[in-house]
Amino acid sequence: MPRVVKKEPHPSVKKEIVCGGCGATVEYVPNDVKLLWSGTDYGGGADGAKGFTCPNRGCTHKIITERW
Repeated sequence: MPRVVKKEPHPSVKKEIVCGGCGATVEYVPNDVKLLWSGTDYGGGADGAKGFTCPNRGCTHKIITERW
């Protein structure tokens, strides 16, 4: 049966990205990434993005980690 040994994410899954709104370096794990939007573009193709909102105080910029 699986059990949690440590609650802190292992360094191998942590990633960093720079916020385009405030310039802060943000550390995140894959579980932080959510669907931001999904739909179709003007030509009828798939359009969407995954990411999260910058956690820096006062910044509401959406940080995109994956786009299609």
